[in-house]
Amino acid sequence: MTIGLMVFILVLLTGIQAFMPYLVRATDVFGIYVPEPYHQQKFLSRLKKNYSGFVLVGGLVAAVFYALAVNFLNVQEGQAVIWGVGLQLGLVAFSMALYFKNHLKVKKEKQEQGWVLGKKEKVIVDLQFRNDLEMVSGIAFLLPMLITIGLIALTLTVYSQLPEQIPVHWGADGEADRFSDKTIFSSISMLLILLIMQGLFYFINQARKTSGSKIRATQKVQSRKRELASRKYGSWLLFVTSVAVTLLLGSLQLSLIYPELGSSLWVMAMTIGFTILVLAVTAFYTIKVAKFSASPATGGSDPDIIDADSDRYWKAGLFYINKEDPSIMVEKRFGIGWTVNLGNPKSWMILFLPLAAILIIAFLTQ
Repeated sequence: MTIGLMVFILVLLTGIQAFMPYLVRATDVFGIYVPEPYHQQKFLSRLKKNYSGFVLVGGLVAAVFYALAVNFLNVQEGQAVIWGVGLQLGLVAFSMALYFKNHLKVKKEKQEQGWVLGKKEKVIVDLQFRNDLEMVSGIAFLLPMLITIGLIALTLTVYSQLPEQIPVHWGADGEADRFSDKTIFSSISMLLILLIMQGLFYFINQARKTSGSKIRATQKVQSRKRELASRKYGSWLLFVTSVAVTLLLGSLQLSLIYPELGSSLWVMAMTIGFTILVLAVTAFYTIKVAKFSASPATGGSDPDIIDADSDRYWKAGLFYINKEDPSIMVEKRFGIGWTVNLGNPKSWMILFLPLAAILIIAFLTQ
């Protein structure tokens, strides 16, 4: 089952990575803003097709090779998981190498052809936009946090009955393989990490609500629908992920309190269920937003008017740094979802404080 899950994840990751150029905005080509009608050039179409072809073939070959290797070589389950994760990381590294290569090609072509020279940049401000948002309420994100606080209270109540060794890591077979001496801190450390993650999901959702809309000057209606869809389904993706991780880590904590619930089969089932659920919701989000990405331009637009060219704020097309933009988060130019505005000090707090807190807790429970 674990090997099948590894193959499934690799194939799904291959599909998402391969078709990424077609999932983002049509005017975002390998992290470079390309105004209409230039983004329809054969040169750019060829780059997208070549990228998709190389990643698709590479990922599928890797999946077949992995499935055959672990079966014919009788690889142990733990080792098979390591191989599977290694191939997934290798696929991401390969696709990113192709991305950077194409990023530089598009950047050079844009400069040589002068796609934005002599054009008038236009920014659309929609005062009604936030009123039309259909995102998950912040109150809903607080509910999993209440469950975690309840589990912390329960753990402390039965602290004297807990085993002297607290499991802090589980292997691919669902068995605990690393332990920590029992202390009040170690008994609730996993729940503290969960609480931090839940808080992070809450603040990301709130940051998306207040971030400025990026509505295209040449395609107002369609791009507005895309912005609303991205925030709506992205909010649901965050919420479902928060619930899923709460169920996963919460069940592990309950197995500590009630050992009869902590069979290895149950741990494996919860882990696999969590993975499949998050991947399915991610795919759903991608499909919902992608249908607004590559739509044709509306007629009658002024060819001398383009959207604001913000390439100077995007480093390598991946990292957004704009001190003048109050938005904490912005939608990625290449990839699924959103990224932080590294030019806004608040984004550093959202990005690094939770990560630092999780690493400190993990270190202290070693």
